[in-house]
Amino acid sequence: MQLPIRQMERRLVVDGLITDEPPPYPIKLTYSGNLSRSLLIPDELAINGAVVFVDDNLGNRTQLLQDPLNPAFYWLRDARLRGVPGRSYTLRVTLPDGTRYQSRPERMAPVPELERVYGEYRESDRNTSQLNTFLVRIDTQDPPTPGNYYRWQAMCYMPVWSGSDPLRGRGAISYAPFYGLLTNVLSDQLINGNRVAGRLVLTPPLVGLGAQYVEVRQYSLSREAYQYWTRYEQQLARSGTLFDAQPASIEGNVYAAGDSTRLALGYFGVSAVSRRRIVMETDTLDYNDFVARFGPVLFSNTPPSVPGLAREQTQAAPPPNWLTYGR
Repeated sequence: MQLPIRQMERRLVVDGLITDEPPPYPIKLTYSGNLSRSLLIPDELAINGAVVFVDDNLGNRTQLLQDPLNPAFYWLRDARLRGVPGRSYTLRVTLPDGTRYQSRPERMAPVPELERVYGEYRESDRNTSQLNTFLVRIDTQDPPTPGNYYRWQAMCYMPVWSGSDPLRGRGAISYAPFYGLLTNVLSDQLINGNRVAGRLVLTPPLVGLGAQYVEVRQYSLSREAYQYWTRYEQQLARSGTLFDAQPASIEGNVYAAGDSTRLALGYFGVSAVSRRRIVMETDTLDYNDFVARFGPVLFSNTPPSVPGLAREQTQAAPPPNWLTYGR
């Protein structure tokens, strides 16, 4: 007799972050399942029709608005709920079937200034086919008070070549985003009050010569958020899937109302943020040498697979006003 196959329980997955930058802030709500890096969520995984609120410890509360085109996303647009260091924030979700979830109150910690972002060119071993890279590093100062936790998130728009020899008019240059890991975290337990110098936050490969537009964000974390991201980092080390869109198999700080042991996956985060942007140029590199070495790979009909490079988000021109963002 064949036993019936039990379907795996669908679980709520929460992906949201409130910062001290102006809203809006997106909160993504899905059911557990196979997600890609795509911004489009399959209909069967998107949670359509939830009622979502965020409130703070001062009594402010606002209802989030569901995105009409991408129903898994709910937007917090109320400026009263802009993140303020020292305040605590709670997420409350009622699913379409009436099941209620809420997060534990998450306190926003301050974040020190991200003092410097800089790139170091690194040529790969010429006996291999590995691409050359930039090593993007940061400097910051940990404050003297203990109990500070950090996460760095970095990305860049990089030139992508198509055709052959585009700088000589026989091809085209476009720009695609390259995303770094979500899990670059640090506790000040061993470095309290010291400088964090030369922290590696991004390693973009060169798939073409031209300016690279880099942004680095330095987030503050609560102790609980740091522990969550550390567990996620450990999971990635075991699975090897370094560029998943978002952790979706680790329990976080959201639980069923009335039953704190029934946990959702993902995390509702609250972080102060310091960000910096730079432009890294390649005009000092030997163009002829680069084309001779990497041209056969870069100009092939099948471009090289580069984890983290979102070719599907390629745009024709570099991002405008890159260095004046927020000024």
